[in-house]
Amino acid sequence: MPLTLFRSDPRRAAGGWAARLAGGLLLALIAGCSSPAQLVAPPPDCPVAEAPEGAADCPPVAAAVHDPEAMRQSLDLLSAHGLDPENYAGIDAAAAWRLAATHLRFGAVDPATMTPRLQADASLAALPGSLPPESAAADYRAALDALAPALPLYAALKDELARQQAAQTGMTDAGALADADARIASLRAGLERLRWLPHETAGRQVMANIPTFEVVSLTEGAETSRRAAIFGQLSRQTPEFSDAIEYVVFNPWWDVPDSIARKDKLAQFRRDPRAISRMGYRIYDRAGNAVDASAIDWNKVSASGFPYHIRQAPGPANALGRVKFIFPNPYAVYLHDTPERALFAQTARTFSSGCIRVQDPVGLAGWVLEGTPGWGQAEIDAAIATGAETRANLVAAMPIHIVYLTAFPDAEGTVTYAPDVYGRDGAVLEALAAPMPSPAHGPAPQSTLAGLVPDSCREDG
Repeated sequence: MPLTLFRSDPRRAAGGWAARLAGGLLLALIAGCSSPAQLVAPPPDCPVAEAPEGAADCPPVAAAVHDPEAMRQSLDLLSAHGLDPENYAGIDAAAAWRLAATHLRFGAVDPATMTPRLQADASLAALPGSLPPESAAADYRAALDALAPALPLYAALKDELARQQAAQTGMTDAGALADADARIASLRAGLERLRWLPHETAGRQVMANIPTFEVVSLTEGAETSRRAAIFGQLSRQTPEFSDAIEYVVFNPWWDVPDSIARKDKLAQFRRDPRAISRMGYRIYDRAGNAVDASAIDWNKVSASGFPYHIRQAPGPANALGRVKFIFPNPYAVYLHDTPERALFAQTARTFSSGCIRVQDPVGLAGWVLEGTPGWGQAEIDAAIATGAETRANLVAAMPIHIVYLTAFPDAEGTVTYAPDVYGRDGAVLEALAAPMPSPAHGPAPQSTLAGLVPDSCREDG
């Protein structure tokens, strides 16, 4: 059975009237908050405590018609989502419930700063008061549960977490306990990262998962293909973000980023000046004028004051190969082909300067361009055969998510575990472990975890 990563689960709305109510609120939230072009950005935050009188964007908290003890008991649900209920123990029951609702909807950690999210979201402020006075803990649990991602991938990790937690019960062997702890930590970090993504996705999309070195294509949530991929070196890590593929380029020119020109190409040209003509490089001055490369003494060129712009013409040696998938983003990171296809046979594929090299890019291009008039497989093959750079605009932008999940289902749906190749899970887990402060004590000090994702990744070979 092929893995289904993203699809709404109708059973999530069948758990009682509270779940249906929360699901209705989600429809409005999703319409206004989710975007395929970026991580979910929630509306303005409100303090966990009631907002000061006259606060511009924070509606007043609804009248306390709920049972504080029932609300407090419902927080035991959080452990099933990889969150620790004890972290909310020092907060008023209603405020703790609203904060838990925010964490299930948007994540307990702010992905922009990698610090705990300490404020309840304004869009959820009225939810506890929407439940009638006779609500029991089960009703509050159902409403909370409905706020979590309704995605099969999330459900797969959540089910695996329950299995690992059950298996850990009664374990006495220290080694087995350590292994179970490591798997549970991987699952908790993965569930949190999925809460950062749009919760409801449909249509066709692409997911690139860094730790497993794979690119997965999805149609209406069902996996259609899985391809090996190459990601950034440890010193030039591929960032995590969501965007949308807008167009595909066949036989692309490669405009070498300055960082790569200074760090890599200058050294290469000093060792082997003939590589310039052999590999199709063209040299330009900063005004865009062509320069005769044979007249340049590369040993006298300074890396710090590098005066040239380098382009590589389409061809078999081009670092981007035959195909490039463009989704404009601040990191200048893209999917593309590569002439170094033997690297796909390696297990740990951290070889690029930040971009994602994908196996069988021509086949992926055919899938991405399905439904785009004039771009069937025959037209794709003909465009590549010309050797000239050709652009194909998608009829509709296609969501792409570059994620970091060390626990990830395989093609059959079985959750497998991959090494934390960039060492990023620790930052998420540290932020998740931070207790939520009482409103009376103010927010916790800022974490030093910001800047986890580098901003220096560039299009590369």
